[in-house]
Amino acid sequence: MRIDETAKVTATRAGAALAAVIASPVLLVAGAHLRSRYVRWIYRDGAPAPVDKEHGQVSVHYLAVTSTIVEWLCTPSQALASRVRRN
Repeated sequence: MRIDETAKVTATRAGAALAAVIASPVLLVAGAHLRSRYVRWIYRDGAPAPVDKEHGQVSVHYLAVTSTIVEWLCTPSQALASRVRRN
């Protein structure tokens, strides 16, 4: 979607936040693993760039991954995962 279409970008951000709230039990328990796999999938070899500044495009996936609410909901499972890795 084009970056200058602010209504679409705002609606997509709100949709990502709503989806995160609905999926919050899953994100609290397994969010770190799901988010890391999703980020690897977005940035895999041969995938289109999530942000194309040259053409003014931004991917919906980028907006979902960079959502603050998603980050907050994944924090407990990330902390747990880091403790398990240390031991």
